[in-house]
Parts: sequence; C-alpha cells; structure tokens
Amino acid sequence: MANKVDVDAIRKASKLLDAPDGPIQYLRNVQALLEEVKLPGGALSLFGHGTVAQHNASVDGHLDNVKTGIDHLHKAAEQLEQSAKNWEKSDQPWVVK
Repeated sequence: MANKVDVDAIRKASKLLDAPDGPIQYLRNVQALLEEVKLPGGALSLFGHGTVAQHNASVDGHLDNVKTGIDHLHKAAEQLEQSAKNWEKSDQPWVVK
C-alpha cells in the first residue's frame, strides 16, 4: 500500500516552526539573552578595553548566527506552506514512492 501525502501534516510542520514553544521562538529567546550580555566600553576599566571588544565581537558573531538561523527557519516554514499548496493543487496522485 502506498503512503499518501498528508497536506495537513505539512502545514502543521510549517506552523510548528514558529509556535510559541517552537525553534524560531527558542532562537528569538537566545537572541534576546545574547543582546543582554554585551558589555559597555569601560566595563573592565581602561585595561580591559581589548577584552571587552573581543567579548562583544564574539557575541556579535553568535548573534549573526542566531539571526541567520531564524531567517532560515522562516524560509523553511514558507517553503513547507508552499509545498502544501502545491500538493493541494496537484492533479497527480498524492503518493510518495
């Protein structure tokens, strides 16, 4: 017996990515926490300026990665929704081989 494509399951997967307990929200929480750990310029006195700069540069790198992850998950959700629409409109049998 062939497996049929479950369009509702595809849509559900798309919505789960941005659910309140989903991965996009998790990354948003990580982003907010990372933004809080950036240090002001004089946080470690005059002698710690280089350390503060390196710390903030590292945080910025992590923030860039998290933002990229959020963007990729948004695109994945959009692609899943488009895939569900395509399967709905398909005149081909809804069978996965």
